[in-house]
Amino acid sequence: MKQLAENTYWLTDSVGAHCYWLDDGDRVAIIDPGMKAGLNKVARELRAAGRSPYEVTDILLTHYDIDHTGAAAEWQRRTGARTWLGSEDAAILTGAVPPPSTFLRQFTGAIAHVELPGNLQLIEGDTELWSGLTALHTPGHTPGHHSFRHGSVLFVGDTGTADATGLKPMRALIMSDPMQGLADLARLGAQGAEWVCCGHSDPVRYKS
Repeated sequence: MKQLAENTYWLTDSVGAHCYWLDDGDRVAIIDPGMKAGLNKVARELRAAGRSPYEVTDILLTHYDIDHTGAAAEWQRRTGARTWLGSEDAAILTGAVPPPSTFLRQFTGAIAHVELPGNLQLIEGDTELWSGLTALHTPGHTPGHHSFRHGSVLFVGDTGTADATGLKPMRALIMSDPMQGLADLARLGAQGAEWVCCGHSDPVRYKS
């Protein structure tokens, strides 16, 4: 576990996407818990830092891909936490609507099954999930993809990657709507966050 901003931590033992821990008073959130193979690794990492996995009250999912959500259903069963996911992505997981009609989305949807977590709270558009925590609809990667803003920290999921020079677009191949993805990236870049936490590049601090 590496501390970033106040009450924000990077859980480095996750498997798949990067996982983050947000301690927000009576709300304790885990963001994108990664794949099931990393669940116990992350739990041990928390215990080693003097925290209990059972403190989790909320599971925030940026989108439905298995490398971000594979462990979410089991985390929810163990903790009883609320699980937050964009309504468009939840509809894809239930089979109510098909995945976006790109080759990669159709292929991964056929081979990778993600269990829909319990106690599901659907996110619609831009909204404040609780005081101080805002979901921003960034649908370029998946139709229900959301980024999350808490104070000076921005969790961008797979909207892009980040380095010292700023946010970078993901490869068009893995985007459901590459042009929308570029618009999402510009919008997030304008947020002026101190910390940017991505799914597949290390967190970056831009100002102090």
